[in-house]
Amino acid sequence: MKTWMKVTLTASLAAAVLAGCGKGDEAPAAGSSPAAGTATAGTQTLAPVELTWYYPLSQLQGDQETVAAEVNKITKEKLNATVKLMPVPIGDYVQKMNTVLAAGEKFDILWTGYLLKPEELVRKGAIQPLDTLLDKYAPELKKDVPQVMWEGLTVDDKIYAIPNQQINGNRIGFIIQKRFVDKYNLDVTKIKKFEDIEPFLEQIKQNEPNIIPFGSAFVSAAQGVNSDQMWVLPGLDDHFYVKKDDPTYKLLRYPEEDLVNFKLASKWYKAGYIFKDAATAKMSDYETKGQMAVIMNNVLKPGVEAEVKTKNGGNDVVVVPITDWFSNGYSATTNQALSRTSANPERAMMLLNLVNTDKQLYNLLCNGIEGTHYDKVSDNVVKTKADSRYKPNMDWVFGSVFNSYLKEGQPANVWEETKKINATSNVNPIGAFKFNSEPVSTEIANLNAIWGEYKKGLTTGTLDFDKTWPTMYDRLKKAGEDKYVAEVTKQFNEFLKKKGLVK
Repeated sequence: MKTWMKVTLTASLAAAVLAGCGKGDEAPAAGSSPAAGTATAGTQTLAPVELTWYYPLSQLQGDQETVAAEVNKITKEKLNATVKLMPVPIGDYVQKMNTVLAAGEKFDILWTGYLLKPEELVRKGAIQPLDTLLDKYAPELKKDVPQVMWEGLTVDDKIYAIPNQQINGNRIGFIIQKRFVDKYNLDVTKIKKFEDIEPFLEQIKQNEPNIIPFGSAFVSAAQGVNSDQMWVLPGLDDHFYVKKDDPTYKLLRYPEEDLVNFKLASKWYKAGYIFKDAATAKMSDYETKGQMAVIMNNVLKPGVEAEVKTKNGGNDVVVVPITDWFSNGYSATTNQALSRTSANPERAMMLLNLVNTDKQLYNLLCNGIEGTHYDKVSDNVVKTKADSRYKPNMDWVFGSVFNSYLKEGQPANVWEETKKINATSNVNPIGAFKFNSEPVSTEIANLNAIWGEYKKGLTTGTLDFDKTWPTMYDRLKKAGEDKYVAEVTKQFNEFLKKKGLVK
């Protein structure tokens, strides 16, 4: 998955979403469909339906409608369903979905994950349980997904989302354009921590006036500096930690190891390494033009070089990891969920089953149309056309990446290596913690709103941390920080005792 910057849910869902939402596992009766097996025999027994699917993309695609038409040829034939694909620019996704959900809009599928956490959507009554639907309409999909992933998406003993299978871990480091590595004779073997890249960034600043030295943002110790020293408490706001060498699992809130990320962002911004308008600019535009010398990445997965080259102006890159692989077991990073307002949850589940089991459909969503948007180099390897008007390069948004065609340059064994990493990563011992946000939902909404005002400025360094943090923290305290921390601490201590991690 490529996404290094996490965006916090910034607004609570309106009460309209909650009205009339049941708690049972049975799907709404409207638009009921026969079992999935019937669908594969033909569509004559299925009434025609239209499904709506919201998901984020780094950039909207010029040939979106052309690809959607081809998608609907497949779904019409196999499910007697048409799909209204609703991509949203990733930077606008949280706000857009808050608006959609608050308005009680009728739609069927939404992408959830690190931007919109499934657990919070469950507590707000926005998504529905999937257990019965999975058993009836997606048996192949349910069987294919490892049990640890289903457990990671279970809230109060019910499954609420379908994981988009991919790399299930993190390895943090830098992606550097090879042309600059070669030009300045950068010895990447000497880069062991974040600060080690600073002399190189200074060289870029002094000698490459049209290049942004560092094109990323610092989020927290969960994905940045000191991530090798701290375990993050998953499913929250990435600012609760325990130290990896602490057998007592003492819970830390905003430790220095976390805040140093924002301090380093301030330092690099003042030094001119971060773009002056980074907090407001659409940085992906600079990336596609190859104008970023270095970016930070929290998932330096096998084959990432070929994937990044496609969206980095076609420039070759060098990967420089500075941590080992680590995992929360399964963190709900990228998934699909069904809206409580769906009129056809059965058919929506059939669609998700098809996307995850039909390689043609999945790769159409990921890569577009063969001959128009990409060419096949071999049976399972594709090369994006230089003038393609459809290249999302976000396979992890749609479904299991293990069904993806390989990008030119990716090793043939990339998916086998990915599965091996999933099985061998250092696992967060507190990764199974599930927080019930209901007792402090108001406080969370208030805290998220404050973070929404400051986060881009802090993570890009455009706001001076030392000047900003005291005022911001005072506002957090007044918004319910202490009550929130007390509730998290209470539930975490109960979790530790239940798991036998402490006596």
